Amino acid sequence: MTTRTTADLLTTVAEDISEMAAVAHALDALTSELDLSKADQSKIRDLQKIDALFQHLDDIAALLRKMSDMIGTGPTLDTRDLCAAVRLDYLKTRLTNATHVDAATPPVAGDVNLF
Repeated sequence: MTTRTTADLLTTVAEDISEMAAVAHALDALTSELDLSKADQSKIRDLQKIDALFQHLDDIAALLRKMSDMIGTGPTLDTRDLCAAVRLDYLKTRLTNATHVDAATPPVAGDVNLF
């Protein structure tokens, strides 16, 4: 498919942003379990930005969904042009295909690989 309606694309992007917000929510929950008693206080303040991150992502997703509702179908957009603006193959697939694709499947067991 080389074109999709603006509303459909906005909804797709909103779904992806919601998934990223869920990741930020999980990171925020994880930080509360860490022993930060010996950590540099300026670094701890930086961790508070995770809270702001998921709040912003949640709001942006809600905004995009509302825009999708308000625009009706809207004009159709060429997904090839949109794909040229992004690097992630996952996002390119999401832009060209309305069906859901998993961004990454985490391993179910094994060693943690933190890059």
